Amino acid sequence: MLQKLKAGMVVLGIATIALSGAAGATTLQQALRQAYQSNPSLQSTRAALRAQDESVAQARAGLRPSVSASATGSSQQSLDAGAGSPTNSFRASLNANLMLYDGGRTRDAIAAAENTVYATQANLRAAEQGILLQATIAYLDVRRDQHLLALAQNNVKVIEKQVQATKDRFEVGAVTRTQVALVEAQLAAAKTQLAAKSGALALSREVYRAVIGNAPVNLQAPPALPKLPASVSEAESIAMREHPALVAARFNEKAAEFDLARARAARSPTLGIGGSVDYSNSNQPPIFGGGERTSASVALTGKMPIYQGGALSSAMRSAAEILASRKANTQDTMRSVRQSTASAWANVRVANASITAAKLQIEASQAAFDGIQEEVRLGARTTLDLLDAEQNLLTARSSLASAQRDRYVATYNLLSAMGLLTVENLALGIPSYDPNVHFDAVKTAPLSGFAGGSVLDTIGDRWN
Repeated sequence: MLQKLKAGMVVLGIATIALSGAAGATTLQQALRQAYQSNPSLQSTRAALRAQDESVAQARAGLRPSVSASATGSSQQSLDAGAGSPTNSFRASLNANLMLYDGGRTRDAIAAAENTVYATQANLRAAEQGILLQATIAYLDVRRDQHLLALAQNNVKVIEKQVQATKDRFEVGAVTRTQVALVEAQLAAAKTQLAAKSGALALSREVYRAVIGNAPVNLQAPPALPKLPASVSEAESIAMREHPALVAARFNEKAAEFDLARARAARSPTLGIGGSVDYSNSNQPPIFGGGERTSASVALTGKMPIYQGGALSSAMRSAAEILASRKANTQDTMRSVRQSTASAWANVRVANASITAAKLQIEASQAAFDGIQEEVRLGARTTLDLLDAEQNLLTARSSLASAQRDRYVATYNLLSAMGLLTVENLALGIPSYDPNVHFDAVKTAPLSGFAGGSVLDTIGDRWN
């Protein structure tokens, strides 16, 4: 029987190699790099952030002049008998306006837009860490399910040999038909488990493909676990400082403060200056306003809102409530982050304890299996007792595989809860996506393609 068990272990090793694939090899770092660089969910989130960047440029446009041109041409012909030639006219105008004072509304709008962008950047970091965590779990799930499938395959092979041996003993009258049936029932149960493990692996592979973008090939053992804080209080302190969801909540709260200030400033007077140049040309006689004319005008315009039907007061109340909501959300996020960190810390400790217990279980199950095997040889135990001991050993090995996976997942969950599941902290060897590259390029509302853009920017910046 011992020789059969050793043969079974050889089969297990061969099965594991076959399941891992013969071509190529994939490490956890490679899988994480692939997910970070190509996951479509991240691509979508990054594009949404770039669109949000433009809100700052759009708000900043309120500090700059607006220039527009218009032209109109017409031809009028009388239908009366004996009417002369048609009257043709042309008019063109160039208009420019600049807001000199608006009570700080535009500045507040710019500040609110900037803080909203910063919050969106933090949300992108949260999405990136979420994808890296999903990719890690998908990688570890495939490796675990491959190992569990190999164990199940080996178990079926061992029981098949036991069934054959029991049938041989039945032929010589050493066992009853009932014992043969019981062993065959064990084989059927083992095959059911094999089918379940095969299905679980297929599902894990599809999740891997969805998150990382390609099929898992020869997944290598994960690297050493990252270094963790010495205590849960230290982990919580890091999370309060680094977690992107909390960073985003604080920036959103700041944006709401500027929105409230902008709503209050709507009651302030405004002062603007405008100018226009008009050109007209008509073939009518000069006495009727015909001929060629050019004129220019400059106007200084001031406005003071007195009554707007209650809209200004309503806007202020709405902005104040939004700010109160954002403050409450920041507090709620702080509690959630602290709870997630503490839970992840506890899960790490549980996983470590589970691994220790699983190893002890394997040692005890192996000792029991060896003892029962000897007792079967002496006739003190039945084949069913041996199969039960073999199942206990299989369960212990499966528990260890699951516990090792759970420890990695718990560790990476803790990093995510602290806001440290990043490209830099994981040393993936690739540059992380820098959202400030696009933001810095567009936040000043550059007038690309327009020769007079720099002049208008200078005029507007003078009032900043």
